[in-house]
Amino acid sequence: MSARNIFAAAFLAGTFLINGTVTGGISGAIAQEIPVAKVAIVDVANVMAKSRAWNEAKAEIEGQVGQVRSQVEAERSRLQTEADELKRQQAILAPDVFQQRVGALQQEQRNLQVELQKANRKLNEVLGKLRGKLSELIVKTAAGVANEKGLNIGVDRANVLFFNDAMDISDEVLKRFDASDVKIEKTQ
Repeated sequence: MSARNIFAAAFLAGTFLINGTVTGGISGAIAQEIPVAKVAIVDVANVMAKSRAWNEAKAEIEGQVGQVRSQVEAERSRLQTEADELKRQQAILAPDVFQQRVGALQQEQRNLQVELQKANRKLNEVLGKLRGKLSELIVKTAAGVANEKGLNIGVDRANVLFFNDAMDISDEVLKRFDASDVKIEKTQ
């Protein structure tokens, strides 16, 4: 190492020592005012997926979806039967009458498709609102658990790259969330 490099290294070391001393004095005063960050990690998506409230609501929604699907399938079956009957009658119907009936049948099929799309949009809207409400309630529950444990920052697991497993309070949040007997209002 040249004399110039040794001098530069010594100068930097001295600067860090001076800064460390000055900063150390200031940071001690600031540390008295600012609490130490104690972080809690919560896997909100996992708590929701395992929660009793979500699973009950999901089962009810799946039941309603099953009913809608049954109705749609019955209507499709009816339209298919009409289409088959129309094919059998093609030879005896006037061409313009046949085309009118084909057009009417196709319009019914399009209407059915539109209704199915509306039902799917409504279902996705209801699920989105439900997830939003549950997420909000899970965060409130997590804040309560964290506060009891003396933790002052909460972070969703989905936004963390790595952490010490001891920081994860998800199991306790799930336990308390399920115990809170959350009731979800039915949304039509």
